[in-house]
Amino acid sequence: METAIKNAGFALNRIPSLEQELKRQVKENPLYFNRFGDFPYDNWKPARQRVEFINKYAKGSSLLDIGCGYHPVTSEIRIKRKVGLDVSARAALKSEKEFNEFYFLDIANTGKEVLKENLGTFDTIVAAEFLEHLENPAGVIEKIEYLLNPKGRALVTLPNGGSIAGMVDKLRNNGEYGRFKLYHKTHASLLKIGEWERLFKMAGLDVYLFDFRPSDVVEGFPKETMPGWKAFCSLFPDLLAHQFYFMLEKSNDKKPGGGK
Repeated sequence: METAIKNAGFALNRIPSLEQELKRQVKENPLYFNRFGDFPYDNWKPARQRVEFINKYAKGSSLLDIGCGYHPVTSEIRIKRKVGLDVSARAALKSEKEFNEFYFLDIANTGKEVLKENLGTFDTIVAAEFLEHLENPAGVIEKIEYLLNPKGRALVTLPNGGSIAGMVDKLRNNGEYGRFKLYHKTHASLLKIGEWERLFKMAGLDVYLFDFRPSDVVEGFPKETMPGWKAFCSLFPDLLAHQFYFMLEKSNDKKPGGGK
């Protein structure tokens, strides 16, 4: 894994200051990079519903895909400047061809000023199935707001750790997760809708659109396409959603300099 990290850094971080930033990060916390490098990415392909959400609402001429992973959800988007960023060497070396620019870096441990100075700002920022892997997602949400252009848009998708499917799975396995074992092992922040909205608001981002994927109850039933099922799930999305989809824009009441 150490060789893969070096190869990814040399190949992708063509800005000298970001290469130095990567070296500092790896030296300080190599286990963090190894953790993400060991994820079973081959099997983690984005659901079609998530791809279509991103395709529909991405806008402008520049896009940043944070934590793009092994199978970027933005792969179908054609845009003038598309930038990828990931902390996994394995994902980075595989996915970089999908982007005009790619950076192998830990955004959570990179100052927002460093990011803005080297990457600039963006019309669309995507964080799809990423924030839940962080112990402190609030810090990255603040950076998303900072890197977003004034009329820009952030597209965030997140898994629901409190779905009825997970509860049933645990009940059926004597208090242990079966189907959702890896799901809970690899996620550090599984929050409810209101908790995510509070973090967005604190960072200066308002929710302009909310959508979700319906959950099943037991594996494969009900099908999320079953007539009327999504409408019913919309009554209790904290319980009956599988994934949350947010479209965010900068708060109208946010004052220059980050104050309220």
